[in-house]
Amino acid sequence: MTLEKIGRYIILSELGRGGMATVYRAKDPSFDREVAVKVLPQTFLHDPQFRARFEREAKTIAALEHTAIVPVYDFGEDNGQPYIVMRLMSGGSLADKIKDGKLPLKEAANVITRLAPGLDAAHTKGVIHRDLKPGNILFDQYNNAYLSDFGIARLTEGDATLTGSRILGTPAYMSPEQIQGDKNIDGRSDIYAMGVIFYQMLVGNTPYQATTPAKVMMMHLLEPVPNILSSLPDLPPAVETWLEKALAKEPDERFSKAGEMGEALTEAMQGKAVRKPEAPKTVMATPGVVTTQKSRPITQPPPAQQAYTNVPVGTLPQYLTPPPQAAPKKSRVIPITIGAIAIFGIGAIAVIALVFSGMNGSGPLAAFLAPVTATLEIAAIPLDTNTPEPVVSEPEVKEATPTEVPPTPSEVPPTPTTEEAIPIDTPEPTPTEVPALVSVGGADKIAFINENNVWLMNVDGSDMVQLTNDAAVKTDLKWTPDGTGLTFISGRTVWKIDYATLRIDIVASFESAEYLESFTISPDGSQVAISVNRELYVVPYDLERLGQVRYNSDLKEMSECKTFAPLLTGNKTPVPVKMLRWSKDGQSIAILILANSGGKLVDLIRVHEIYSCTTDLIKLDEIPASRFVLDGYDKVPTIQNFGFDGGFLYALVSYIRNDGFGNLYIYNANLHKADTKVNPINGNCCYRDVQFSPDGRYLIFVYQPYEAGARAQLYYIPYASIGTGAQYEPLPLPEYFFENSREKPSPVLRPVQ
Repeated sequence: MTLEKIGRYIILSELGRGGMATVYRAKDPSFDREVAVKVLPQTFLHDPQFRARFEREAKTIAALEHTAIVPVYDFGEDNGQPYIVMRLMSGGSLADKIKDGKLPLKEAANVITRLAPGLDAAHTKGVIHRDLKPGNILFDQYNNAYLSDFGIARLTEGDATLTGSRILGTPAYMSPEQIQGDKNIDGRSDIYAMGVIFYQMLVGNTPYQATTPAKVMMMHLLEPVPNILSSLPDLPPAVETWLEKALAKEPDERFSKAGEMGEALTEAMQGKAVRKPEAPKTVMATPGVVTTQKSRPITQPPPAQQAYTNVPVGTLPQYLTPPPQAAPKKSRVIPITIGAIAIFGIGAIAVIALVFSGMNGSGPLAAFLAPVTATLEIAAIPLDTNTPEPVVSEPEVKEATPTEVPPTPSEVPPTPTTEEAIPIDTPEPTPTEVPALVSVGGADKIAFINENNVWLMNVDGSDMVQLTNDAAVKTDLKWTPDGTGLTFISGRTVWKIDYATLRIDIVASFESAEYLESFTISPDGSQVAISVNRELYVVPYDLERLGQVRYNSDLKEMSECKTFAPLLTGNKTPVPVKMLRWSKDGQSIAILILANSGGKLVDLIRVHEIYSCTTDLIKLDEIPASRFVLDGYDKVPTIQNFGFDGGFLYALVSYIRNDGFGNLYIYNANLHKADTKVNPINGNCCYRDVQFSPDGRYLIFVYQPYEAGARAQLYYIPYASIGTGAQYEPLPLPEYFFENSREKPSPVLRPVQ
């Protein structure tokens, strides 16, 4: 390997160096794009511990899929030297921004609220970052923040570390339990680090300052949280309370989830008091019912219906299996005593050795520090490891009440022996008539996403069922045209849920794809339009053949119309397609593309006829383009989603807040006219995920009041009633649904057959 080339990647320049890797700007000739390539330094090439950490980083990040996490494109070795390839983030890092000065409160809060759902997604998969700091928060060209460098993350299921030590991270941002080497670190350690970063963004430095890293670590253990109002007296007092909770020494006193932390910060900026964690509730387990500490029972299909096929064991999400029970948390006592302070100096030496000598007990100071580390372990903060004795409940004895008179011996019928037993004439069961499902707008069922799981209910909100419980990020939820199943994208795989059996199958996987964004079956079920790496392919809907594809070239071979294998511009380059909608007659297709407008990339919806399969495509329409103006489109030219009635009507929203909520617009392609800001809920903002019913007469959408902390609601309303002053009621969902303000419920309606 030379500095000119790594694998197939052409090196353009060096972006930076860290303790374990060098990052280069490079060009990927296969996709004609610039990427970031992280390479293990030559000095660490023969160190198996560093090498293992590097390989684990690639595998860990590759398993994470979220819009706030820097995606990994590739992983490999060049002449025995490993490297990983990631998206190139052109906006620099948070460390770069802080060098230029402190950030305003709103900008700092935006970083926290955007990253929080990404952390939740990682924590749900059992991945703890363990090294959050400004240098590991990167920005794209639109100034959106991303989490990067999960280099020392570890799965919470594993107890072993690569170095034999349990102290990993950067001292200025480490949580108290991380400093103590706690094996049972969870996501609340990352929440602590986010609190430190928030403080630094506002004040300009981390909360604890000392001359050595070891002293900083001890301050995390012993010193109270600095009063940020002394540095920023104009800050809302609720923000200080929020920070104290994020930086609590005891994990149980912090926010339980990153998403909760983000929502609480939004409320604190509005002057609302930070909510205390709810006390856990005792919930009785009932067969066939899923219960949580904050939920009402949700009917679940019987275990016999829960099955999936074509899933390699141990490699893919565990759909339709009960979530694992959390291990009981250990309590920790932090005594601040004269003895603890007395060992400060000795502890500092030991911690420095652990952090900077490889943390494996074999460094040059190992022999000298052996008695010191032993002393430190004796004086370390104790863990309460007492295991509670199991409680054995005596069986309940029911005493007879005065009205319950036991039968006399003469009244008790004798038990027949085997010879005496006679067959009992059992009448044929009478079939029970199943009531027909309620149908509204040509639909009888609604599927949607909550907390990254798929849910199903009737159009009136009744009979709610949770179909998945893996909490993996899911997008592009759709019903098959015949209403027999649901498809969705998770990671680089298209999945299908069979409605009758609830079996989940893999439809197609594109392991090496950068993007897999849309999978849409034609109305007659004969074709499917797929956006892979933002290239549009239209191929036969053949499940057997789709199960064999892995690359774009496989789709090209499948296609019966080369015009859509892939769709090309006039310059013979692929049209970058992000989302797809078929017309009802299957004769045209609406595509959401990424277009160049005045030197800036913008989202546009373009409509093409598709039936003739000619190279000279007829463009039927393009919106918003010159048709109408979306508010805020000049600053954020993004269309998060759009609805299509299959004829002439399009529904879309502007991009105002919370990753895609905005004002509602309806465009009529027949009249080439738009109704702007129709906003059916009292004329107020904000909306997302608007879709038409199968008959085109109703709209389903998610509405989130603009007030801070307000939860989103799901509405299903007659389209023709909009603008009449009609008042609408949301569908009856549990109050704890859509707690994440950036939730993308993506409701879809099952057509009545």
